This record gives sequence, C-alpha cells and structure tokens, in this order.
Amino acid sequence: MFICSNRNFFIYKYYKWVGAKLKCFKKKNSFLIFFFCLLVFLILFRMASLGYLRRLEAQQIAAYKRRFESYLLADELRQSSDDMTSMVRQYVMTGEKKYKDAFFQIHKIRDGEAKRPINYEQVFWDLAIVSDKEFPLGNRRSLKDAMIEQKFTIQEFNLLLDAIDEDDALTDMETAAINARDGLFDDGSGKYNIKREPDQNLAQSLVFGPEYMLAKARIMAPIQEFLMMVDQRTEIETELLNKKTNIAMIVSFIIAVLSATVLVIAIVKTLVSLTRLNAENEKLLLNVLPVPIAQRLKEGEEIIADRYPQVSVLFADIVNFTSMTHSLGPTNIVKVLNEVFALFDSLTEQYKIEKIKTIGDNYMAVAGVPVPDTNHAINLANFALAIREKLGEFNSEHHLDLQIRIGMSYGTVIAGVIGQKKFVYDLWGDGVNIASRMESTGEPGKIHVSEKLKMLLDEEFEFEEIEAKEIKGVGSMKTFFLIKKKEKKLEQY
Repeated sequence: MFICSNRNFFIYKYYKWVGAKLKCFKKKNSFLIFFFCLLVFLILFRMASLGYLRRLEAQQIAAYKRRFESYLLADELRQSSDDMTSMVRQYVMTGEKKYKDAFFQIHKIRDGEAKRPINYEQVFWDLAIVSDKEFPLGNRRSLKDAMIEQKFTIQEFNLLLDAIDEDDALTDMETAAINARDGLFDDGSGKYNIKREPDQNLAQSLVFGPEYMLAKARIMAPIQEFLMMVDQRTEIETELLNKKTNIAMIVSFIIAVLSATVLVIAIVKTLVSLTRLNAENEKLLLNVLPVPIAQRLKEGEEIIADRYPQVSVLFADIVNFTSMTHSLGPTNIVKVLNEVFALFDSLTEQYKIEKIKTIGDNYMAVAGVPVPDTNHAINLANFALAIREKLGEFNSEHHLDLQIRIGMSYGTVIAGVIGQKKFVYDLWGDGVNIASRMESTGEPGKIHVSEKLKMLLDEEFEFEEIEAKEIKGVGSMKTFFLIKKKEKKLEQY
C-alpha cells in the first residue's frame, strides 16, 4: 500500500539511481563512445557511397537517354528523306496535288520553316496523307537546331550535316522531277521558269533511276556511320561508369561489413555491461510499476498510447443511485456498490472484457482492448446481457430494486496511460463518447446501442428499434435497444 500510494516518489528515486549508474557506466566504459563515434562515421560514409552510386546510376541513364535521342534525330533525318521520296514518287505517278504539298511541307518542317506536328517522330505521314483531319502542331524547330541542343561531338555533328547536305542535293533532283511533271524546266539559274509540255518520263527517270538511288545511299552512309559512332561513344561512357560503380560497390560493401562488425562489438560490450545493471534494477522497477508498463518503459517507450480501430465500449450506470444514499446510508451504499461491481468484474474474464474504471456508480468496460479481438462486439453484448441478469439475481437475493442503464457503441479509440501520482489506463475517442451518450439517453433496464454496433450484432441478437434521438455533439441518431440473444434453430434432416 505504501508503494502504491507513493509511486511517484519511487519513480523519482528509481530514475535518480539509474542516472547515477549510467554516469558510472560511461566513465568505466569510455571506449564505447569511441565505438559509437566510429559507427556513426562509417554510417555517414556508407550513406555518401550510396549517394555516389545513385549519381553513377543517373549518369548511366543519361548516357542511354542521349543515345536514344541521338537515334531519334538520325531516324528523323532518314525518315524525312524517305517520306519525301515517297511523296515525290507518288506525285510523279499520279499528279495528285496533295503529294506535292506534303513533299514541300516535310522539307519546311525539317528546316524549321513550318511548325512540327506533335509526336512527329512517331508514324505521321503515312496516316496524315490519307486523313482529312488536322493534327495538333507544336513549335518550329529545325533539325539542325535539335542537333545543336544534343551537344554532339564535332565528328558526330559533321556526319549529320553531311547527310543533310546530301539530302538537299537529293531534294534538288526531286524538285526537278516535280517541275518536269508540271511542265516547268530549269532556265539555267536554278529557277524553273521555262514552260513546256509536262515530261512524265523525265520525272520518273529522275526519281526512279540509278542516280537517284546512289544519291539516296549517299544520305544513308553518314547516318549509318553516325549511329555506329553514337554506339561507340555510349559503350565507352557506360564501361567507365560500370568500373566506377563496381569500385563504389566494393567500397560500400567493405564499409557495411565494418559497420556491422563495430555495431556487434559495441552491442556485445554494452549488453555485458548492462546485464549487471539490469539485474540490480529489475526488482526495483517491478515494485514501482505494473509488469506490462514496466516492460514497455524498459524498451524505451516514454508515452504509452495505442490506437484501436475496432472496439466496442460499454457504460453502465446505476439508476437513481444518488437518491439511494439517503435511505441506505454511506456504509451500506458503498458495500452494495462494491458487491454489484464485483459481480460485473467476475464476468469480464469469461467474456474477454477489459474493465477500464468506475466513476461513482458508473461502470466502464471495453472489448478488443488491449488485445484486439474480432468478436469484440459479440463479447460485449453477451457481457451486457449477463450483467443485467446478474443485477436481477442480486436484487432478488438482497430484496433490492436496483436498476441499471447500459449504453454501448462501436468505433475507434485511443488507449493509454495518464497521470503522474496515480496511473490510470483510460480510453478516448468517438467510440467512447457515443457509448457514454447511449447510456445517458437510454432507459432503466435497457441496453441502448448505436446503429453501427447493431449492424455487427444483427445475426446473433434481437433488437427493438426506437425513435431517432438527438445526441449531444453528434446530432440525430438512429439507435436500438438490445433485447436478447437469438435462439439458434435446429437443422432439420
């Protein structure tokens, strides 16, 4: 009794004693400080090596991204040349204006004179030439500008420029073929001002002849060389990055091993030194605090608070108990109350109920705390029916007419330990508040439950629906009276 009533004093003495022990422990084991400092250094070095590995990984990704974007540019040059070839040949053979317009539009897009369609690097002209719909356009950007943005090497850049120059020469042949198909011919100055009869044979020979195919090959040769150079450049970059990565991984592994070794040594030495300390203070600690709380405090937990998402809460109140104190007297009323609550307590273990506290003539209990239980609602409902029955038996035995008002609810609660001089395990949350409201707005001899809790109990219990009640702090709520447990029907064979 002395320890319980002076628990705060013993806690103060305990922590003061532990502090003195720890101070002595530090002096005698200063080498541990060195171990922990070394461990912190190794961990920081390990983190730095991991950061370096991440940076190398990002550089590898960037190298492959540059390779991909280089391929896109080379492919766009090749594809635009192929598209122009396709359009000029189609025009020479059919004379349809849409092919000529598409030919010149491709050239303008490549040179940045016209806006690029969005997603132009994907399949475009094969679909656009047969479709009447308009495609969304982006900004103007010449192929040369895109090449400059990629920051190619001088050799790579020159190869693509050679391909563009060869493509321009091919474009001159294609332009001559278009004009021959239209009956326009070169006046010697590069301008097609001479009008004659259209010469389709000449146009066809210009875009289908061997000279055209040689000119086409002269475009593709530097593109092929460019792609090989890009692959070589990427291979060199990734090989260098792989070497750096391997070295960084080896260093990181060595640091990890060293960190683990230092940590194990420090832990072992600390445990050996603390074993004696724990043996000396174990008895004192258990005398000051309950075992579960003491265990959690030893594990470093300063604030004991837990959240339980699914629990059922009960409040039970003796009706008109205050007025009974005048007729029974203080001694008898305390005796009666103690016997009634003792009866309730005797049922808690049977129904897996945790008694939280009593406040005057009010009894609070919960199911699903501190050990979560999927049958919390059923257990609490059975407990409520049982304590109501026990109170009836108590009345018959003592010739009393005590009545109880019970309120129950279901919801989320926070459970924890509060207090400094006297520790109390208590609950907070909507589940607690609504259960309290159910009790205060209920009727004597009835078990008043919330709609949520009723839904959990529908299969096993009978209920009486009552008129919606105005619940303080909540508003209008649909509530029910728990009547009894349903009788199980025997299966017929």
